[in-house]
Parts: sequence; structure tokens; C-alpha cells
Amino acid sequence: MAVPEERSTKLRDASRAARREAVLDEAAHEFNRRGVASARLAELARRLGLSRASLYNYCRDREDLARQCYIRSCELTGQTLSRAALFPGRGIDRIAAFVRLSLEYGRPPIAVLNEISYLPETHQAEVRSARSDNVSALVTLIEQGIADGSVRPCRARLACETIFGVLEWATLSRTWAQISDEGFAIRMAAAIPSMILDGVAANDVVLSRPLALEARFDDLIAAFSCDDRWEELARAGSRLFNARGVDGVSLDDIAAEVGATKGLIYHYFDTKRAFVAFCYQRSFRLFERIMTVSDAEPTALEAARTSSTLNVLAQLGELQPLSLGTNYEIFSPDQQREFSEATQALFRRSVARIRRGISDGSLRNMDAEPIALASAGVFNSLGHRLPPSERPESVSTAIEISDFLLYGIRRPFASGHQGYA
Repeated sequence: MAVPEERSTKLRDASRAARREAVLDEAAHEFNRRGVASARLAELARRLGLSRASLYNYCRDREDLARQCYIRSCELTGQTLSRAALFPGRGIDRIAAFVRLSLEYGRPPIAVLNEISYLPETHQAEVRSARSDNVSALVTLIEQGIADGSVRPCRARLACETIFGVLEWATLSRTWAQISDEGFAIRMAAAIPSMILDGVAANDVVLSRPLALEARFDDLIAAFSCDDRWEELARAGSRLFNARGVDGVSLDDIAAEVGATKGLIYHYFDTKRAFVAFCYQRSFRLFERIMTVSDAEPTALEAARTSSTLNVLAQLGELQPLSLGTNYEIFSPDQQREFSEATQALFRRSVARIRRGISDGSLRNMDAEPIALASAGVFNSLGHRLPPSERPESVSTAIEISDFLLYGIRRPFASGHQGYA
């Protein structure tokens, strides 16, 4: 029996919509691994069983595909926020619901919005507006929690961007650490909500010893002297890459930042990719030094405080390490191996610190491996996410973000135990 024309049209439309979702799913994976400019569209089409020409049935060009992918990601996040806002209870319950739903296994992949500046200005404005709506929605949940006493007093926008940072890094971190085990992803999804809500500190542990920030940060700056021309270029490039994404910055932009010509950069580096790789190598040296300095603290909790605070100060100040972003696979296999080994080395040290803290009683009992990897999300890509209005007091910002990692966002009982009155 012939299918009525109206039903046939609906079936075709449904089939096309499903194929478009599959295209955007695969594009999100590709953009998260390689960025927009370096995404391999022919390879993306092959994985979908399409020809390169057929891919353009779903987008006009590379930029339009990125726009659709970014907007779809914002819409998915917005839907999750809307669901969370309907949860019963207090503000903290809705924030918890948002985090759990965002990490739900099997949900469509979210494209990390690191390369918005690569898009044409009209596309940028559309994506930024969609992201701004999500920021406002999460800020509202946080402010509701502060008002009803379930969320500890904090700068709501700063807490919002910190939560988004952890969720974004959860998407990218397994690529950088080269952890392909799906079981680990499930463990991360289970561990991150408690880290965001209640932090890593053991109940009733209070840090009374002041943090000697100034001397430690001065030592860090001295170790990466700006008198070195390579260091000057790396700071300028990393600052621009962090703010606008690697694909959104040209070598001309970097040269202008240091008052030089593009030829100066080519005097030191053959290609832009080689320069980006150098910026990452420098970042890992900086991360390792911060880890070494903080490991000298008497307890693991104090080490976590020192490490997180110095990392935030580095992101917001003049040191500017390049955040680990959406471009891991643009590098050669040897460089990828180098970066994954550096990520794994930091990961192992962080795991050892957590186990030390569980042993010395300063950190709560937790699943050490996923928390060790996820915790870097509180400062990774901070330069990209944090608006200028939240940066004027770098030290107070660094301390507040560090407190977020240590104690979480939940307001504690008067007794000191986690929870709210």
C-alpha cells in the first residue's frame, strides 16, 4: 500500500533531522579534538558514511558547520538548565541536578566553545548570545541558592564560570591524558558533582595558616623571566590564544602584541603550529613547577590550596600559560605523545596528593583518579571564560576559586559539616 504523501514527507523530514544530529555529534567530537580551522571535514564525512559533497547538504561551509554545532551545544546546555530549574528543593539541589544531567552518560556530545573568535562576526554574536543566556540561567540558580541559604556566599558569575570550566575540562581531559576507558568517564560523571558541591577538603578541616602568596608568585615569575625573547613571545601568544582561541589568532596579531613583525616569529619558529607547541611546552613546565612548589606544603589540603591559587594567578596575571584546549590532534604523533605524557605526569602527581590527603586526614575519602583529572577544570581555560568584570582583583579571585575547589559551593552547617541549615 502506498504511503500517503504527508506521512512520507514527515518520515523524510524525521530522517533528515536524525542525520543532521549525527553530523553535529561527529562535528562536536572533531572540533573538540582539532579545533575549527584544522577539522578534517573529509574524514568527518567518511565516518558518517557520507561524501564530502554530501556533507554540504547539512551546512554551507566550515564556519556554518561550526556555528550550528556551537548553537546546538548551547541549546543542549540550555535545555539541561531548564530541566534543572524545575527540580524541587533549594538552589543547591537545582545546581546539583544541572551538574549531574550535564555529565549523564550517553547524552549528545557538547562542543567546547573555544574557537568562537574564528567565526564571522555575525556567527560570533549569535553564539555569544546563546552562551550568555546559559550563563544567566546558571547564575540565577546560584543566586537562588545564596538567597535560600543552601549555597555559600560567593560571586555568582565567578562560581558559574568555574562550574562551566570543570564541565568543559571533563570533555577535553581524557583526550589530553589519552584515557580511552569508558569506565573512567562513568567514574568522572559520578565523582565531579560531589567535588563541585562539597569540594575536596575533609569535614571540619580549617586552614588557619596564611598562604604566602606574594613570595611564591614572585619566585614563579622570576623562573620565567620576560627578558627572554622566547618567553615574551610565548606570554603574548598564550594570552591571545587563551582569550580568542588558537584559530582566532594570527601570527600578525601576536607580532603586533609585542611591537614586532611577523618575521620575528618566523625567525624562531617555522610555523604557527610550532609556535603553539612551544607555548604548550612552556605551560607544562609552569604547571610542573607549581606542582613542585605546592607539594612542599605540610598537608595535602594546603598543597591543593597553594597549587590552585598559583594556577589561577598565573592564568589571570602576566605568566599566562596556554590552556589545554580543543587542538590536541593538530600536532604530530610525537608531539601528541609528549603532551599526553606531560598531562599524565601531572595527573599521577595529583592522584598521589589526593591519596596523601586521605591518609593525613586533610582531604575527604574520594575516587582519587577522576577527581585528580577533573580538578584542573577550575583554572584551565579561565582566560577564555572569565569576563573582564571578574578579573580586577586577581588575588581575591584566585582565593575564591581555590576555595571553590577546597570546599565546594554548598553552604556548610554551622557545625562545620557539609550541608545547609
